[in-house]
Amino acid sequence: MGDMLSAARTRMHRAAENLDLTDELVERLDYPTETLAASIPLRRDDGSLTQLKAWRCRYDATLGPTKGGIRFHETVNQDEVQTLAFLMTMKCALMGLPFGGGKGGVQVDSRELSTMETERVARGWVRAFARIVSPNRDVPAPDVATGEREMAWMVDEYGHLSGSIEPNSFTGKPVALGGIPGRTPATGRGGMIALEAVRDSLGFDGDGGLSIALQGFGNAGTWFAKAAVENGHTIVAVSDSSGLVRHKDGLDIDALIEAKEKEGSVTSFSGDGVETSDDGAAIIEQDCDVLVLAALGGVIGDADDVEKLACKAIVEIANRPILPEADEPLRDAGIDVVPDILANGGGVTISHAEWVQGRTGLGWKDDEVADYLEDKMQDAAQAVRDLMDQSGLDMRTAAYGVALKRICAAVSAAGTVEEFGKG
Repeated sequence: MGDMLSAARTRMHRAAENLDLTDELVERLDYPTETLAASIPLRRDDGSLTQLKAWRCRYDATLGPTKGGIRFHETVNQDEVQTLAFLMTMKCALMGLPFGGGKGGVQVDSRELSTMETERVARGWVRAFARIVSPNRDVPAPDVATGEREMAWMVDEYGHLSGSIEPNSFTGKPVALGGIPGRTPATGRGGMIALEAVRDSLGFDGDGGLSIALQGFGNAGTWFAKAAVENGHTIVAVSDSSGLVRHKDGLDIDALIEAKEKEGSVTSFSGDGVETSDDGAAIIEQDCDVLVLAALGGVIGDADDVEKLACKAIVEIANRPILPEADEPLRDAGIDVVPDILANGGGVTISHAEWVQGRTGLGWKDDEVADYLEDKMQDAAQAVRDLMDQSGLDMRTAAYGVALKRICAAVSAAGTVEEFGKG
């Protein structure tokens, strides 16, 4: 087992111990059901051939077909893929979806790929993993460096291989090709819904605006920022790979989005009172009510990182931006965390709606998608709050507890040692 997966499992076991769940039920989730590794040959535009490492993990299918994204990134490895599949298992259970958890990836620097090379990688991934992908077994979706375009290529390739049109074999597709409106903003908007739903549990009384610092200004971060402003909050600082931009009275988010789209970085933004820095990592030191982590994992890794924080609470929109070693220091510092399996559950929630749409052939309207996202995020948040009130657990442990109780109930329905040991 990789170090990353082993660390992630510690949070599950902490929840299990606090809820007194039997070892037999929890041990089932210690290891993935199935992980397939493959090599994808990529013919480059210059005629050369490159072999790319790739993976797909189906972690657990107790509650339904496995579901999870495919990322193209130079740091992808088997441990990361299995860890993210584990987190997706917890997330789908917490969100009350009929899915298990899966994840896939290709070890490649997407920035070095041309459009045609990207298409070859996408189609090559499908050819490599078609044996385990299907609408009723394993349903992939976009992730880091993949999006609607890549899903369009993938679902087309899957159709060629399967000999049938299977629009629900992948989610996150363009609306014109069977996608669903509202999927692109779902993760960011869902994070905002989660924050509002638990704000009193974080110590923010009333409905006044909060000051927010945001790390990561990609799709999820951008849509979170839009939703935050719509809800009366102030974004005082934003960072991306180029650095940091801030304004003590709040940034003009629409203008910042326009600047990034034009120049490719948040540090290209300027104006009266705007400060910029090439030290994007300093975002965690920003004085604010809420720090939102919407970049990659491992941003806050230990007690030293926690000492740098000047926020009252953290929202994890990225996957595992806070490592388990930082959990206890955060509790000691009184900094509450809205965990990733709750805060970024909006994406897979609307992917479920798209999957249902593909199975039924009936489309969803914009307001129906928005209402479904609101209801599912509110329901998940309330379940976590209820368990926190009943058990005195912190929010992350309670979120894992809700997910575990749902999975364990399904596992035990097929029999446990109490039934089989009777002879």
